[in-house]
Amino acid sequence: MFSKLIRNIYRIVKIMEQNMVFVLLAIMVSNVAIGVFFRYVLNNSLPWTEEMARYLMIWFAFIGMAIAFRDEEHVNVSFVLNLFPIPIRNFIKIISYLLVLFFLVTLFFQSLNVLRVVKIQISPALGIPMIYPYLAVTFGSILMAIEVISLLCANVSAIFKE
Repeated sequence: MFSKLIRNIYRIVKIMEQNMVFVLLAIMVSNVAIGVFFRYVLNNSLPWTEEMARYLMIWFAFIGMAIAFRDEEHVNVSFVLNLFPIPIRNFIKIISYLLVLFFLVTLFFQSLNVLRVVKIQISPALGIPMIYPYLAVTFGSILMAIEVISLLCANVSAIFKE
């Protein structure tokens, strides 16, 4: 029962990540196209398009990092890992995932400290509170931690199956 609930929540998180990345990329491309059109065709640049593209890219990157964790596409030194037998590989992966999880938990709590500071700042061109761009770090660290925990569970269960 509990396992099924966790799997359903994880499935929803995966769908949410994919949809958010798609929407962010579509908005970012449209935003940059509008900025280029106004600057080079109409000779009247919009001051907010560059800033918006930057903030969208930050959100896109942090959500994309979570997806890369899920697919195990981050850079790693696999040729060294492949020298070991599979049970030892899983053990090394578990240790590395625990280290990454420690980093992500630290990043999450430190990002909360930053959010307390930037909540009163306003972005220069868009005029939005700076908490929204900085929230990408907090949100991204949560998504990445979920993906790392999933990989951690998969590797722990692989050790006990062997």
